[in-house]
Amino acid sequence: MRSVHIPLSVILGAMLLLAGCAGAPESGKSVTPPATTTPPPSRPPGAPPPASRPQANEPPPAIDEGMSSFELQERLNQLGYKVGTVDGVLGPRTVEALKKYQSDNNLPPTGALDVQTIKKLRTAKY
Repeated sequence: MRSVHIPLSVILGAMLLLAGCAGAPESGKSVTPPATTTPPPSRPPGAPPPASRPQANEPPPAIDEGMSSFELQERLNQLGYKVGTVDGVLGPRTVEALKKYQSDNNLPPTGALDVQTIKKLRTAKY
């Protein structure tokens, strides 16, 4: 029974090898890429450039007026308003810490990052 299994495995291995080679180009022949038929559309004169997309490894975009969520969390932690790990996520702990900071600094405790809050956060001493 064992002699039957060895040739079968050899045959299966050979078939897989040949099947993988069937799609490969023959050696010595050059493969030319397909020609493009139409050029990409151009923008009309005076049109604004398309908006760039953020890269996957970039931090999240600024929340408002140039302060990122990372910077917000870092500043709140430095000032004693503990938000936990600086991860760039505006979770409930970050929002509550921001409301507490706003309340302590005579700002409307909205939990939203506005221009007045950003100015106070950036000029606060820690």
